[in-house]
Amino acid sequence: MSHRAVLGTRHGGPAPRAHSGIPGRGRTGTEPLTARSALGARLLLSAVALPLFAAGAALLALWAVSARSPGAPGTAVLVVLAAVCGVLTAVSAIDIAVIRRRRAERR
Repeated sequence: MSHRAVLGTRHGGPAPRAHSGIPGRGRTGTEPLTARSALGARLLLSAVALPLFAAGAALLALWAVSARSPGAPGTAVLVVLAAVCGVLTAVSAIDIAVIRRRRAERR
């Protein structure tokens, strides 16, 4: 028996994975059928991140408004950092909403 017959392909490479062609559909990895996301850990991380990033966005925005001292970073830098913190706040809030919906679906 040739090595190609053992591998199951004509070119000698690994057998192709099953793929439905639709993103998010079909099994393409080696994860178990009952794999679940660690919702408790995600909820904890999002619950900690939400107030921290919200406070960071508020403080950086206030600092950007009052940044007139010579040693302070530029206003543009502070505004960008405040915007990044604002986006991360929104991501944390959305993640908490998704986790709550998934937990409600399980019940």
